[in-house]
Amino acid sequence: MRWVILSVTGALFIAGGTVTLDARTEEVSLYGPDFKVAGLKFTVPSRWLAETPANPVRAGQWLIPALHGLAGQDGQAAALYFGPGAGGSAKENIEAWASSMVDATGRPANPTVTTHQAGSFKVTVVTIFGTYSDPAPLPGIPPASRPSYGLLGAIVEGPQGSIYWRFIGPDTLIAADVPLFTRILDSVKPQEN
Repeated sequence: MRWVILSVTGALFIAGGTVTLDARTEEVSLYGPDFKVAGLKFTVPSRWLAETPANPVRAGQWLIPALHGLAGQDGQAAALYFGPGAGGSAKENIEAWASSMVDATGRPANPTVTTHQAGSFKVTVVTIFGTYSDPAPLPGIPPASRPSYGLLGAIVEGPQGSIYWRFIGPDTLIAADVPLFTRILDSVKPQEN
């Protein structure tokens, strides 16, 4: 099944279903604290709840509250930084993200990839919908599958190396937060000394 996202008068249409943007409209304007990493800073929304990063390459990690407070429908975002020249190319990361999602036929989901400039920084954005497979917690244990999920990924190329953003959650949450995620990426600026 191909996922199609169309924005029409404040609504997103996902494979025949409609997700309204009402719960997120006020946050497209983006307000909140600065997140600093690798000589860059981004503005993250105040409703994103900062968490202790799960591993050392996660420079930041956030819990994203569900649409309309629906139990079990939260998302998670992380910004990863591996250092100068590390972390792989945009193509390699896109392939890795795509391999974590399958479509309704069980094949790797087809990512939508766009590239734009945010100030002087190249930003590559990936959008994928399907069934997400969590990384296996231990060898020999199969990954947990999460149907009707979405993944927003981004690679922001900075002078000290790339920052890799990954936002996963239920497809309705991801679809509703596409404008917000874009605003976070576009808020990138060099840190002041």
